[in-house]
Amino acid sequence: MNGRPNKAQNAFINALLQLMKEKAFDQISISELSENAQYDRRTFYRYFQSKSDILYLYCASLLQEMALDMKKEPLTPQSGFLSYFSFWYKHRDFLLLLEKQRLLYYLGEKQDQLLYEHVGTIVHEDLPKDLALVSEFSLYAYYFTLGGLWQALALWIRTGMKQTPAQLTQHILDSFTEMQKMICQ
Repeated sequence: MNGRPNKAQNAFINALLQLMKEKAFDQISISELSENAQYDRRTFYRYFQSKSDILYLYCASLLQEMALDMKKEPLTPQSGFLSYFSFWYKHRDFLLLLEKQRLLYYLGEKQDQLLYEHVGTIVHEDLPKDLALVSEFSLYAYYFTLGGLWQALALWIRTGMKQTPAQLTQHILDSFTEMQKMICQ
């Protein structure tokens, strides 16, 4: 499933997001979703196997936008972290909806593959297209960084997103400085 939704897929994305504002994700039926998207159930199953597939496609399409933002300037830890938090701040309504629905874990579980495929390989064109082909060192570094960013993002969401993306970025950069001081002692 690529990250660019067609007209029907967009209709299902919009219908699902709207319905999620009104009722629990697990209470939304495929029939209700299809009706709200103004497509039949066959069309739903042509593109998706489950409602979760709609969330995955929507996240993939969002992350392609993140990649375009990150390509605008040379990528450094500071610019990368700031882009990450600024991007999610711009899409905070979606994050807060996932949190309200107790679906934030879904994004957390999928973001390693999503970020690699829809951001990493676009920002770094020399990366292998498959995450499994990355060197062992790079893979651990990627997951270490991603885990920290994810946990910081989740905490930010759960505490009301009061800090600016720049403040969060500075907190993370300061934590690296503190870790470096501990290593050098």
